[in-house]
Amino acid sequence: MSSSLILDEAADILRGLYGNELDSIVIERLVVGVFFVGVKLTNGCGGIAYTPPEVVRSAGNRILKGNTPSIRGMHAVEAMAGTIPGPFAHVIRLATLNALSVPFFEAGRYTVDSSGDVSGIRSLFRGRRVCMVGAIIPLLKRLQELGPAEVTIIDRKKETRQEAEAGYGMFVPVERTAEALARCETAVFTGAAIANGSIEQLIGFVPADAAMAVVGPTAGFVPEPLFRRNAAMVGTVAVTDIDLALDVLGEGGGGYRLFGTCMRKINLLNTERFRRLGLDCSC
Repeated sequence: MSSSLILDEAADILRGLYGNELDSIVIERLVVGVFFVGVKLTNGCGGIAYTPPEVVRSAGNRILKGNTPSIRGMHAVEAMAGTIPGPFAHVIRLATLNALSVPFFEAGRYTVDSSGDVSGIRSLFRGRRVCMVGAIIPLLKRLQELGPAEVTIIDRKKETRQEAEAGYGMFVPVERTAEALARCETAVFTGAAIANGSIEQLIGFVPADAAMAVVGPTAGFVPEPLFRRNAAMVGTVAVTDIDLALDVLGEGGGGYRLFGTCMRKINLLNTERFRRLGLDCSC
């Protein structure tokens, strides 16, 4: 399984929205950071996407094996197709799709909640069995105030596990992912699942009557592909100052430096899915 089909669908939607204008948009600047890849386009928009550690390791193994093309000056349509060579091609594609999507979040195409955080949609969590794949520590802390019936956490990173086990929920081994998701009422996936290609498989484990949220800057592309797969909400960001964001990434900075300075949190709501689940999508 991979996230290629989801990204292919997002690319098709963006081609339709931009039309011939897309042909003139070029990648002006690219930063491959330790934690995120960032792209700035010549239309002034920017996007970022999570850099999976395994991709960094793969790039290290391939450092002396051939050349990759220069990305700066490349047409956005080429990057968004996902066919450029190199270990970071998939993440560059994601960041490009995210950058191209930004104008449509402001154009009234989607129901956007700008309350500032995914936990603002309380009906997704209060009194429900929540399963989070990829621990989001700030969200876990806020969930304590919302009163979920149960919180289970699945994360491969040992450091995150240690912090997540500090009273925020019950850690479940990766081997029990399918079992944990099968009994949840709300599933929360980080954008890392899109970057590492596991998102389609994870979605397949979620019960048909459960709510689902995909969260993080990496999920910043047009949300229709995720909505079609029953996501009730995509909690992501709009990059407000891409030049500053790229400077931060170039210095090895991550999400905590980006939030509040050059990114604005937004929730894209699938109101029809909320209605079918009988949940309130207001804050």
